[in-house]
Amino acid sequence: MKASVELRNKREARLREQLRDTPMRPLPLFQVTGWNHFVDEKVDLPTRAGSSPGPDRRTDEQAIAYHRHLRMVPTDAMTHVQEMVVQAVHLNSGRRNGLIDHVIDGPAGTGKTCLLRAVGRTTQQEIEAAAGGRRPNTIPVVHITTPADPEQKVNWVWEIASYLGLSPEPKSLAEVLEMRRHQDLTLPVNYVLETTQTRLMLIDDINRASPQQLAHVLPYFDYLRDKLGISLVFCGTGASHLLHQARVLASDLTRVSEENRVRLEQAGRPAAPASPSPSALLPVTWLHPLPLDAADQKTFREVLMGFEADLSLYRLEEHALSKHAVELHRRTGGYFKALSYVISTAAVIAIRSGSENITLKEIDAATAQLG
Repeated sequence: MKASVELRNKREARLREQLRDTPMRPLPLFQVTGWNHFVDEKVDLPTRAGSSPGPDRRTDEQAIAYHRHLRMVPTDAMTHVQEMVVQAVHLNSGRRNGLIDHVIDGPAGTGKTCLLRAVGRTTQQEIEAAAGGRRPNTIPVVHITTPADPEQKVNWVWEIASYLGLSPEPKSLAEVLEMRRHQDLTLPVNYVLETTQTRLMLIDDINRASPQQLAHVLPYFDYLRDKLGISLVFCGTGASHLLHQARVLASDLTRVSEENRVRLEQAGRPAAPASPSPSALLPVTWLHPLPLDAADQKTFREVLMGFEADLSLYRLEEHALSKHAVELHRRTGGYFKALSYVISTAAVIAIRSGSENITLKEIDAATAQLG
């Protein structure tokens, strides 16, 4: 255990150095040090010296890095969803049983992962605020992604162990090839999750697993929920259908339902009306492309205004984005991922070209990069 702690400390020191060198870097979010940095991160607008850009402005890495990673602009619907999921986590924490998972579903590129992380960030901030600050040896939130090989439960446990800093990193290709011979880390992972009072687990990219593969790991997630009281949020395109099918396979609900029907008929009693299965009642948050039509002219324009407020360009015109709302919606389809890419890329182009403004010219160039 001492060796594992030393390895974790070395990795955390290296991650802190990386995070200092590359602000807002998203990669370490699947490790507790990077996640805590994300929770604590306060991104301020870059300061602008004077009323016009200086000679070094076109190569200002701080300003360029800021505009490459513009924050997620919340909509009323997403804010409501976030509050609802956070409230459900708090309700779960006061129950001895009856905890319910949550699912974030919708087409790719609609902001599901951003919402998932926003939920985790808000939950941890509220837990730590109630405790009077971050306490040592506590890990309120765990954020993992579906493993590259989701067939075996041990691979999912390794994802959690990696986040917690329990699994030593391979030092050579030979060790990578021998990964499957490593010991099962289920017991130490369970111990750490329990002693560090983990309350929420975020599981992203669930669409990379098949229902059959998920069926193998669902009993372990049930254990984390029922024994340790950890709320689970699954995220991915088609996640609700995948989890429903996996639950049927894991619990063999179809066979049990048929056996009950036959037993009731043999007893001379009519079969009771079929009630929804627990998986059918699973709370699902659906995200869709941002609308801009006769029924809703407001949401998409509000998002553009939010992006405008976050831009730090010397010559940015008033309503620079919102006056091109129809064109931006046509090019991005209202998909949040594509929209944020076009806007952030156009802002970087504006800095490097010296225009310091976003017009159709910058939007054209950014859209061309999007392909």
